[in-house]
Amino acid sequence: MFALENLNARLQGIAPRRVYNLLMGQLEHKMGLSRLHNLPAKLSVESGNICNLRCPLCPTGQHDPSAKKGLLPLQTFKKVIDELGGGLLLLRLYDWGEPLLNPELVPMIEYASARAIPIKISTNLSLKLDEAQMRALLSSGLRKMYVSCNASSPETYPTYHVGGDFHLVMENLRFLAEEKKKLAAPTELVWLFHVFSHNEHETEKAKEMARGLGVRLEIKKMRPDMGKEIFETAEEAIRRDGHWLPKNPEYNIFNTGKRRHNKAFSCDLLWTETVINWDGAVLPCCSVYSERYSFGNILERPFKEIWNGEMYVAARKEVLSKEENGTTWTICRMCKKTGFLHG
Repeated sequence: MFALENLNARLQGIAPRRVYNLLMGQLEHKMGLSRLHNLPAKLSVESGNICNLRCPLCPTGQHDPSAKKGLLPLQTFKKVIDELGGGLLLLRLYDWGEPLLNPELVPMIEYASARAIPIKISTNLSLKLDEAQMRALLSSGLRKMYVSCNASSPETYPTYHVGGDFHLVMENLRFLAEEKKKLAAPTELVWLFHVFSHNEHETEKAKEMARGLGVRLEIKKMRPDMGKEIFETAEEAIRRDGHWLPKNPEYNIFNTGKRRHNKAFSCDLLWTETVINWDGAVLPCCSVYSERYSFGNILERPFKEIWNGEMYVAARKEVLSKEENGTTWTICRMCKKTGFLHG
């Protein structure tokens, strides 16, 4: 009963068309359809894949050359929203880069917010921002801002956030929290703390600091190398990145008590959401880094054609184990083969 009441509370005020869109996607997944009547209810649009930090488990931080680098133009964003905005329950305006490096971010948020689309961004917040910039963000209609900070001390912070400034992050976060109250802004501020071997001793201190700042803290499990995880088994990832894993099993993303290949592969993302890169490339999910695996480009074809095009249909058949001889290969086949740990 509580879960149903909670769902009803979340859906209050949301256009019925958008709820229908999500439910239809879930239903068509359960029915095993590969060609869909619905459009995605959730969307990630990459504001850019450029970042000011050099986080070691992120392909952007590693300067991975397999993806073209750039920032999302406002006109491209408007085209995306004009095609998909009417059915969206959620818009994530970030993926493989730092959103605040895009000078047109606020106009993008305002454009989507005017259409009553809930918008989230995720930022490292380790940038010199002036007060006007931060007020503009809070006044833009932004629903949620995640702040990725995997430390509660300046000593631990640069171990993962290479090139960042812990004091600057905290200064910016404190200002945003104070201004949010003054402006009565709807933006929820969430501190994301991913637990690694080097910072697991700081989780309690982070909880205390978050309470003092007046922001919500989410403690999350770390991911291994995010540019490689689709292409390898859990065992391979552990061999390479095991030294990052925390000792506390509560925070370990790998289920060490069970072998991953015994877990049934399940994924409904191809029915309910999509990802669009800064250059218009359409990808099946946010775990795919390079446009080389794209299913099409929204600057070249209408999204509806891509959504039920050859690549998407083939990917859905792969996930459903309905692929036929000669079926087009997609990255989803590799994901399923390796038993991707987030699948």
